[in-house]
Amino acid sequence: MGSEVIIYCYGAICASMLVFNILYNISLKNSEPRLKKRSGRIEERIKKQIEKIESGLNIDESHLDYITKKLRRVINIIAFDTAMKNIEDSFGSDRAKKYIEQIQPVFLPLALVYFKKENMQAAYFASFLSKYRLRKNAGIDTVQDVMLDFMRKNSFYCRVNALEALYAFGSEENVAEAVSIQDENNAFFHEKVLTEGLLSFTGDHKKLINILWNKFDDFSEKTQLAVLNYIRFKTGDYCEKMYEIMNDKSKDKELRFSAIRYFGKYFYEPAKSVIMSFLSDKDTANWEYAAVSASALSRYGGEDVIKALKDALYSSNWYVRYNAAVSLEERGLGYNDFNDVISGGDRYARDMILYRLSSKRPD
Repeated sequence: MGSEVIIYCYGAICASMLVFNILYNISLKNSEPRLKKRSGRIEERIKKQIEKIESGLNIDESHLDYITKKLRRVINIIAFDTAMKNIEDSFGSDRAKKYIEQIQPVFLPLALVYFKKENMQAAYFASFLSKYRLRKNAGIDTVQDVMLDFMRKNSFYCRVNALEALYAFGSEENVAEAVSIQDENNAFFHEKVLTEGLLSFTGDHKKLINILWNKFDDFSEKTQLAVLNYIRFKTGDYCEKMYEIMNDKSKDKELRFSAIRYFGKYFYEPAKSVIMSFLSDKDTANWEYAAVSASALSRYGGEDVIKALKDALYSSNWYVRYNAAVSLEERGLGYNDFNDVISGGDRYARDMILYRLSSKRPD
């Protein structure tokens, strides 16, 4: 009897979901004509203002009031976005940009309005702002101050979109402050999300990295990892600092891995011996260090490196063997250079290097 009740309940849930999807699709179809009408009305008003701009005049104050009032609702933001796409198609992106330049004053009052709205609406507005708010990298900017307040909202999407807007504005100080806020509030984005976001920053990356580095010790380990990965993609000026992290046994292993990968991208002679020592460590508990080091050594020359990579082919760990084989392959070595491995008694080492060598042969 109990199982039958569960089946009936499950069937009722499925039926209700089906009904919901049907009603939702009907609602979307019914809303499309209304959205098209909204967009059309906004578009006509924008076109008139663009004509004024083309005549050397400023847009009407009444139009700014109209836009400020209209965009207080998310549905009108969607309609505005559609209208602007049509404007760009008919008038060109340059004319559309001139219009956007003249409506910049509306964004501050709108930011204040949406800060008080529920989180999903605030998140949508932050995304809209990142698209239409012109870059302004000055540290003193009230709109950016409001976006920093958005970062404190209890919504992942709101925080992500607010940070995206700050990336677009290009202020190094404000982006660094936003990173601190998400870290302090235990609202961490996945390190890949944060790293990719930092890479999209439109301002001075060198200056931003310097500010983040000065805050580095105050960050949690997850944020530190995102910052280290960001630095790796952007500059080779931090070799000494990365060297310290790589050698610091008190640091989290992921931070040390990131430092090793840094030296796989930027050659730094003092790092070579340390990376080789990681690779030659026979402790199976340290296989991750060996695997990352095997990849990093692809940038380092010398017979000692080749020997260390060949020895790594005999590791009991597949990842260590594979990364060592890839690094050896990248040196342009051929079958004759691996006679000792191929003719040796270790099947795993032989199979790995044969696999890598055969994979680069033309079909």
